[in-house]
Amino acid sequence: MAILELTTLIPGRTPGQVLDFCLEGVNFPKIFPERITPLGDVDLNNLRIETGRQFRFRHWMFNVIPSSWTVVIREVGEMYFIDEMLKGPMRAFRHEHRVLAGEGGTLYTDRVTYSAIGGAPMEWLLVNGYMRRIFEARHRNMLQLLR
Repeated sequence: MAILELTTLIPGRTPGQVLDFCLEGVNFPKIFPERITPLGDVDLNNLRIETGRQFRFRHWMFNVIPSSWTVVIREVGEMYFIDEMLKGPMRAFRHEHRVLAGEGGTLYTDRVTYSAIGGAPMEWLLVNGYMRRIFEARHRNMLQLLR
């Protein structure tokens, strides 16, 4: 399994403010650097992330290649939440969102553990770089939206 971990200081925001922002479904497509389309009865305007909640969406890789995901929220705590792919383009995908008080703001961390279909060679050739690009863009977008 590959692991990607990124941490960004979000100045002037408390951990509660940052986590609350992440728990509001309407912010998901704002953070994500590529197009996201909800599937089924998902209404992002009324989606609050809660333990056990499942939802489906289409992620448009490079804004042109459709990839359908079904995810479940495994845990929501005071300083984190964890989502996991049930069905989608990876063999496995687990995403931990964590907040921690930092000097002058909040340290926001994404820790993603994943396994690509095709294993380590596919991860090395394509997936690792793509994942890094996506999550670095997510962090830039969060900084911009929360300033």
